[in-house]
Amino acid sequence: MSRSYDIMLNSVGSSGISTNYDTSKSLPLEYTKFGASEINVYASMLEIQLSNISSATKIFSCLSRDLAGDKLLMTETKSDIQNGITTNTLGAVSYRLDVIIRDVQDKTLYLHIRTNSGSCDVLEASLTYEC
Repeated sequence: MSRSYDIMLNSVGSSGISTNYDTSKSLPLEYTKFGASEINVYASMLEIQLSNISSATKIFSCLSRDLAGDKLLMTETKSDIQNGITTNTLGAVSYRLDVIIRDVQDKTLYLHIRTNSGSCDVLEASLTYEC
């Protein structure tokens, strides 16, 4: 049986990510397929592309069902920033997931991120899931 994958995407990004969670900089990850307003997804990877990295070496991330970050479904998880090979102000973090996320209301999850020090911008973020 072949597997099919898709993503919940935020291609707008957010700037000025620093050492504190800031809900005004949270990134909505949106399910763009047609269908029910409430979905279940089998998530496999969360990827965050970064730019303007300044003194940050780690990213802390969590996912919630609400913009305020009070209905958490992925608790705070840390990852080292992998800087670009030729440009150290570009980089990425990724998280391996193996979880069914149920009852995604309004087809949107919210990604909240912070740094361990310094700052960075988010170019885009995506949550890969199996269809």
